[in-house]
Amino acid sequence: LEPTTASASGVVARQAPPSGPSFDHVTPSLELSYERFSAGNVDGSAMPLEALQLDMYPVSWRWVRLGVDAEAGRGHATLDGANASVKYGLLGASLGVQVPTRIMPFVEGRVAGGVLGGTLDGALAVPGTTATVSGVSAATWMYTRGVDAGVNLYAVSRLHLTLALGWIRSTWGSASYDAMIAAAGGNVQLKNVTHDSVLFKIGLGI
Repeated sequence: LEPTTASASGVVARQAPPSGPSFDHVTPSLELSYERFSAGNVDGSAMPLEALQLDMYPVSWRWVRLGVDAEAGRGHATLDGANASVKYGLLGASLGVQVPTRIMPFVEGRVAGGVLGGTLDGALAVPGTTATVSGVSAATWMYTRGVDAGVNLYAVSRLHLTLALGWIRSTWGSASYDAMIAAAGGNVQLKNVTHDSVLFKIGLGI
């Protein structure tokens, strides 16, 4: 029932019902996302990668959020006509700012590190020799850093859709060709392969 009040003249006035609860207290705590970006290949080309990422926000205040995340993905690369399958896993941390509304804009920075592994699917000729290698598997380190901006679109209660675009710089350690052939007897030399890429991300969260 709506509350009423009576004035001195006997006119009954109805009071408006109280407004609904404010939305600005709802912030993300857990998100599962699909993302795409590219790392660098040893020949300078791009190496497309796709992944699933789980973000957890132990600190998620009205305007600021601090998160930790785990990411696992795969991709492929081509080098001198040979194909390679790539898999990787990263653990990271993020810090972001957000506007607490139902359509919630945010900007978030992230750093992550982990392991990158690859397997040659075909034969690869080693420059300067008559040797070829095939079926070789190797693992190395990888780390990333970047910034993305997007929105959380809240649908029902805490359930929301996340859309984001960003910039990501990835770096990983590549072995020289000599390291692929035990008979070559060369020293294993690593070089950094760094690449800048656009990041696309879509996910669901609570």
